[in-house]
Amino acid sequence: LQHYFIQSNLRVFLSKMLYQRFIEVGRVCYIRIGDHSGKICTIVDLVDQKHLLVDGPTSGVPRCVVRLNQLAVTDLKVKIPRGCKTKKVRTELTKEDINTKFLATGLSKKAEAKKAKANLGDFDRFKLRVSKTATNRKIRSLTRQLKKSS
Repeated sequence: LQHYFIQSNLRVFLSKMLYQRFIEVGRVCYIRIGDHSGKICTIVDLVDQKHLLVDGPTSGVPRCVVRLNQLAVTDLKVKIPRGCKTKKVRTELTKEDINTKFLATGLSKKAEAKKAKANLGDFDRFKLRVSKTATNRKIRSLTRQLKKSS
């Protein structure tokens, strides 16, 4: 009975796709590192295993070759043919309204928070540290109380 249970769980596990964000033409990416960091682009063509030809006409990224490790792949995708022109990429991105969809993703929110934290002044960083220590102190005291009571 246990053997059957393990086999059935394994079958369910294997039938489910684990990775959904494939590197493919039309996939929208966020540039993390490089000259155009902080902007979104679309994969137009694959150069080799580590390089991609990207284009981002709506965000100001010119058509260029970017290394794969400089990008963060998103769930968003547009339907474009391989190696299509910038005009076609622009029309598809505006038709699908990709910029507003990207602003709703967690990746965009995380990047905004990182930028806000980088722009903090000295006193703001101090206030943030003080508030973090205060909350951690409260959490620590509560966990100690719960351990003593149990």
